[in-house]
Amino acid sequence: MSETNVRSEERRCRVEQATQRINGAYPGSNYGRDLRMAENRMKKQVLIVDDDESVCIGMSEILRDEGFDVHYTMSGKEAVEAVKSRGYNVVFMDMIMPLMNGLQTFREIKKVKPAARVILFTGYFRDAEDVVLQGIKEGMIDEFIRKPFFADEIIKAARKYI
Repeated sequence: MSETNVRSEERRCRVEQATQRINGAYPGSNYGRDLRMAENRMKKQVLIVDDDESVCIGMSEILRDEGFDVHYTMSGKEAVEAVKSRGYNVVFMDMIMPLMNGLQTFREIKKVKPAARVILFTGYFRDAEDVVLQGIKEGMIDEFIRKPFFADEIIKAARKYI
């Protein structure tokens, strides 16, 4: 084999080894796998917003068990700040909260991250009816869930938007 062919073959082998390392196929290297796992976690970031911490905790546990990276806040203002800092893909949010209701918070989140999907929920439909109708008129409601909800409703909604 000529010297040129040897160098060409060595270069091809180095490129192939580098490609294998990046793809996680090279023994001793988890770079590609770790990168894919990190990207998957980033895609599966969920924020839960409710002024009732027990709802936040319950929903968080349901979604964590399904592999989602979940955090919660207990106010609309905190939710907007969380979306600014972490860039959540999906936000589950109660409609009826003190100071800033779900629709007001939804508007602010969409200003910060227009691609965020917001799933609104409430147990007080009569109190929220006007807000829900306003959100529908504005084309702002991605999805609406009534409390009490089942775990599979939460999981299905999260998976739908991720």
